[in-house]
Amino acid sequence: MKQITKKESSRLGHLKSEYDIIIIGGGITGANVLWDATLRGYNCLLVEKNDYASGTSQATSKLIHGGLRYLKNFEFGLVRESLSERRYLAKISPHSVRPMGFIIPIRSLFQRILLFFGMELYNALSFDRNREIDADVQLPRYRWNSLGETIYKVLGLDRKSLKGSFQYYDYANLNPEKHTTEFILSAKEKGAHAFNYLAVTTLKKQNSGGYTVGLTDSLTGKKVLVSTKVVVNSAGPWADVIESMTGVTAEKKLVRSKGIHAVVRNICGNECAVLSKRDGSHLFVIPWRGKTIVGTTDTAYGDDPDAFKVKQSELVDLLDEVNYSFGFAKLTLKDVDYYYGGLRPLVEDPGSTEGTYSASRKSEIFHYEKEGFPGFFSALGGKYTTSRAVAENLVNAIDQYTKGQESPCATKFTPLLGGRYQSLKELVNEIQLKFPKVAGAKLETLARRYGSVTWKILSVEGKDFYRIPNGEIYYEEEVEYMLTHEDIFHLTDFYFRRSGVGTVGLLDSTERTRLDKKIAKILGWNTDRLKEETKLVDERYKWFVD
Repeated sequence: MKQITKKESSRLGHLKSEYDIIIIGGGITGANVLWDATLRGYNCLLVEKNDYASGTSQATSKLIHGGLRYLKNFEFGLVRESLSERRYLAKISPHSVRPMGFIIPIRSLFQRILLFFGMELYNALSFDRNREIDADVQLPRYRWNSLGETIYKVLGLDRKSLKGSFQYYDYANLNPEKHTTEFILSAKEKGAHAFNYLAVTTLKKQNSGGYTVGLTDSLTGKKVLVSTKVVVNSAGPWADVIESMTGVTAEKKLVRSKGIHAVVRNICGNECAVLSKRDGSHLFVIPWRGKTIVGTTDTAYGDDPDAFKVKQSELVDLLDEVNYSFGFAKLTLKDVDYYYGGLRPLVEDPGSTEGTYSASRKSEIFHYEKEGFPGFFSALGGKYTTSRAVAENLVNAIDQYTKGQESPCATKFTPLLGGRYQSLKELVNEIQLKFPKVAGAKLETLARRYGSVTWKILSVEGKDFYRIPNGEIYYEEEVEYMLTHEDIFHLTDFYFRRSGVGTVGLLDSTERTRLDKKIAKILGWNTDRLKEETKLVDERYKWFVD
């Protein structure tokens, strides 16, 4: 029988019987709704049936971007919104973003002229990109690279008819899973409640108004009932499952698009290369933590979202596309150190025949009052970068419904837990004064990873460190801090979603044993439980052989 720790069996002790808002789904949309509604004074509970950010939010290309490609569909509003949101995220969580150059190879005069106008427009739409932003994460304007510069920056490019390239800038979001969780933890610090591994099993409308929600804790099997005035369905690819639980029939169709990425050996320089695939869609070759991420695919997915898996044939096809458009790479399955995939929830009008690649990334907010479900809201579609704005609109709608008027939204300028500093340089200097014995390199590493949370991490005792496959070092203090403060219940939570230790590939067995033992000790696991947990981590590196 599986060991249940004291922390697991007592965790629902603080659960209230009634909330103003219950948010279903702990991805980036739900996390932002929780953060916004909590700052506006609502008494909120967020529940997620797996771990936070374990669905669509872990399956991004790890970018915070304006969406240059949407310009060709004339979606100027969406691009401007994305660019504004990009700036807000850099303002409230500067430690989570890094400026990243994107290189688009140019092979004809027509393409160069067309893209020049695209670049000018993108630049104009992001006129305020560096306003009130830490110098460390400010974005330069675009530039033209000559043929020589292009070849130097992107070695593997096919040189046939190459004229040069445009280089523009967006942000890399090194660890979106951590970033998503940070919104949830920031809300918890302000009094919100949130639980991972707590699934919604029943959802019933009360006669007196409001809803009764049945919850099951998958760690202990405990079942509880809570009531709420408002339900927010932000379950992403599972949103229609939640709707059908209530009996709501949606007017728009939820379409699931499957996207996969592979983490491979380093095949690119410091910039991201934007390449065209054979079908005309685009492919990113992204430098990331000493490795390269290649992706993404975009195919319609018709199965049950719970049955999602990444198949070997899909990885082979992806590598084949990279080898075709980036001949230098010569990637094989042996080069795949890690892979990940997920489902994008896209909103489609009934009868639409657009493919998933062309389908708009606009988000839609529904209130099912007319269908007889007042106070039941769904947030569908959208993309990671714009999720803060989706949450603002949704909480505005909740305000209108519960109070008859909107209250001010504070999420554009209220920093997350790690974003409470004006400049990285000053932060590092201040921490150095408080902790003079800590080595400079360690201090800088922690400050870049965690921003102002570094203060709390360094107040934990620790001497040990662990080296992971890409050469990065993780310190005992940060490991212990995460395990005690960040709702970690499984080894996979730690490896793949809080620390990012496991997402660059399999650890050296000696380092891994040391790290696993440390984690087991802090979480109070016995040897059987640890064995079970390590097996789950191992399985995460195997893909489905079809």
